[in-house]
Order: sequence, then C-alpha cells, then structure tokens
Amino acid sequence: MRKNLLVILFLCITTASCSTSRRVIVEPYPPGLRPWERPYSVDGERYVPLLRAEGYKEEGFASWYGKEEHGKPTSNGEVFDMFKPSAAHKTLPLGCYVKVTNKVNSKQTVVRVNDRGPFIPGRILDLSYRSAKELDIIDCGITPVTIEVLSSGATSLNSETSSSTDKIYKLQVAAFSDQENARHLSERLKKEFSFSDIQTVRTEKGVVYRVRVGRFRTWVDAETAKASLARNGYPDSFILSE
Repeated sequence: MRKNLLVILFLCITTASCSTSRRVIVEPYPPGLRPWERPYSVDGERYVPLLRAEGYKEEGFASWYGKEEHGKPTSNGEVFDMFKPSAAHKTLPLGCYVKVTNKVNSKQTVVRVNDRGPFIPGRILDLSYRSAKELDIIDCGITPVTIEVLSSGATSLNSETSSSTDKIYKLQVAAFSDQENARHLSERLKKEFSFSDIQTVRTEKGVVYRVRVGRFRTWVDAETAKASLARNGYPDSFILSE
C-alpha cells in the first residue's frame, strides 16, 4: 500500500503520523540534500534514497493503486493521476524513469517514479492504475516484475524532465511503397501523438514513404511512446533524433 510522505518530506518534519497509525521519521541530515533525498524511517525500518541510479536493476513483486489516491499529492509535490504512467519506490530517485517487465506475460511499460512506497514486505513497486493495466495486473493485484532504470530524470518539486541538448526525438513507425497507405496511418497516429509526418525517400527499389510520429524533448519520452506503439501492433518502431 502506497503511503504519502509529501507533508513530512516537504516541511522537513522529523516525526509525523499518516492517516493510519504508520509512524514516519525523516532524518534532518546530511546537509545539502533536498527533503525527499534524505534518509527516512517507516515503522522503525530505515530507508536511504539513492541519489543516482543509472544501471539499477531489481526483481520483486509490484502492486498498484488508483482511485483511493487519485488527486492527492505525491512525495515530490506532484498530483497523483491514476491515468498517467507513474510509480512509487522506496529508494529510487524521485523523477527517474523505469522500465517494468511483467515476468508472467513479458509485457512492458515505462513509468516515472514520483512517490515513496510500497511499505509492505516483498513488494518493490506500486504502479498507477494505467501502468498496471498496461502490464495486465489489474485483476491479480500483484505480480512478479523486473525493473530497470532508464534515466535519472528530474527530482525537484514540480520540475519537468528536460533534455540537456536541443535534440528532438521522433519515432519511425512504418514504411510503405504505397503513399495512400502511409497517409492513412499518419492521419490515424496524429490523433494520438499530435504530430505525424511522412518522409519520402528514393531508393534503388523505388520510392518509400516513412511514417514518423511525435516531437519528443527527451529520449525517455520517446521510449515511452515506443513501448505504447509496440503494445498496439507496431513492435518495429524505432527512435530517430534531429
């Protein structure tokens, strides 16, 4: 079960009680760390958040949460939206992006960690309703997963992930020899991704029409869209940069 630490972390209160009897203690040191980066204890168990997590991998059980927390603040100050791809983890940097694989059916999704939890033995991740649905675990409640950090992302309150360069990322979804087929697909995908175009390329075998979608500011955003396309029948999509 996910527990909201925002008030405790944001105000740096050293001792507090959640809506249940759960006791949370946030350490006032070391200096220089943001409140949500500091070690904390829940019901006597101490957790030390990671400041960097590149290459981090873990296996365990994932659960999910939805309407009972929808609209409430998360540990980094964002508002929890059960229909967006997010998750809670006890120690990963808030703002990092994680690829989650359901070990039962091999389905995958990419989530952004913006909360702390779950504080139940044996569980490593609490997924939003949307992410749980993408992994097909709504009915079973929990499932064995593997998680892999893709990017550290942003960690500050209400900050947005931004690219350190001016690159724009797109996804090439498919290529057609028939321009009309390319146009139909491009128009259909434009409804989901807001932007879609057709690149005309002349090859030795004739003209090819490549359908591309999106204008993503970060590689992780493009990777998230790529995973969504794969789930919807386009597993061969790949990322391009401009």
